[in-house]
Amino acid sequence: MAAKGYAKGTIQWHACYLKQFFAWLGKRDITDPKAVAEADIQDYKLRLKTEHRTPRGTPLAESTYESHLAAIGGFFKWLERSGQILLNPAPPTRRKKPKPLRLPQIMAEEEALRILESCPINTPAGLRDRAALEILYSTGVRRSELANLNVQDFAAEKEELAIVQGKGKKDRNVPLGEFARAFTEGYLRLVRPWLAGSPEEEALFLNSQTGGRLSAPTVGYLVAKAARRAGVKKRVTPHTFRHSMATHMLRNKADLRHIQAILGHESLASTEVYTHLALEDLKEAVKKAHPRGRR
Repeated sequence: MAAKGYAKGTIQWHACYLKQFFAWLGKRDITDPKAVAEADIQDYKLRLKTEHRTPRGTPLAESTYESHLAAIGGFFKWLERSGQILLNPAPPTRRKKPKPLRLPQIMAEEEALRILESCPINTPAGLRDRAALEILYSTGVRRSELANLNVQDFAAEKEELAIVQGKGKKDRNVPLGEFARAFTEGYLRLVRPWLAGSPEEEALFLNSQTGGRLSAPTVGYLVAKAARRAGVKKRVTPHTFRHSMATHMLRNKADLRHIQAILGHESLASTEVYTHLALEDLKEAVKKAHPRGRR
């Protein structure tokens, strides 16, 4: 997968799903790939559907279930191609039906502001979190892109942020808002020198416990924690900031192609989902304000 240019995150998730599958096989005393039968994989699929739970205790989403199967199927396909097994026990995946458009959940501007201002900037970790969240909202970067930022990627004088090897291994520069620039400068001056575990550490955002790079899952944890602290009831993730930033820009008359460039979408079709969100706003406005908008 690495040789074919798959993203680092995709490889990590496939490794995680395969380790879970191997552990399950180990409990059945199956340690050789040649011993895996199609019935074993069918049993595991049933377990994923009925018993497997996320860390929050909820059943697997359909997309996650399909990712598990893709990891297993890809592994056995590779074994067959490389001559390590004669027959592939993984059943072929069916052609997927096109998924219905699912609009991403967004925050109101007031909710985003409450979450940002909930970070206690009189503490080192609080100022770091405020800078990180301001960048998420200002630029719409993905959580992995935020975690991978290095100090040299932050250009305060140009008010720019360099995203190196983002999704699809593509580089891009994104503009920084005034608040994101100011809080990140404050974090760099007042906090980061004390957090860094080593003078050679290049990461922009550091873990306050280890002094090393802040991981992508930790970014998600910090966002969820700030949302709870702000009293926002809906589930908020780094991607919620991404969707909200794009929608708020569109509402304020930003050009769709500008939003596409900031988000790093290869196709404009990926960005056009935000026009549907804006349409939902219009529908709600008609229901509330138009004399014939509701029965």
